[in-house]
Amino acid sequence: MGIVVIIALVAIGLWWFDVQRHPIRRCPRCGGSKKNPGSSSSRWGTCGRCGGKGEVRRFGAPGGDDEDPGSR
Repeated sequence: MGIVVIIALVAIGLWWFDVQRHPIRRCPRCGGSKKNPGSSSSRWGTCGRCGGKGEVRRFGAPGGDDEDPGSR
């Protein structure tokens, strides 16, 4: 039982370290292309998830409060 807890703590620590070093990742919805393919050529536009930036902040990453939390 103790080994499982140690392995879990090490895994969480490694994930936290990786998020601190690399807080931005490629947008999973558009794949970094910054475009939303849509269903026809008239519906092409910027990706709704990343806003046309091609990257999103990873879960648990520091900083990145671009929006006011009370504005929603």
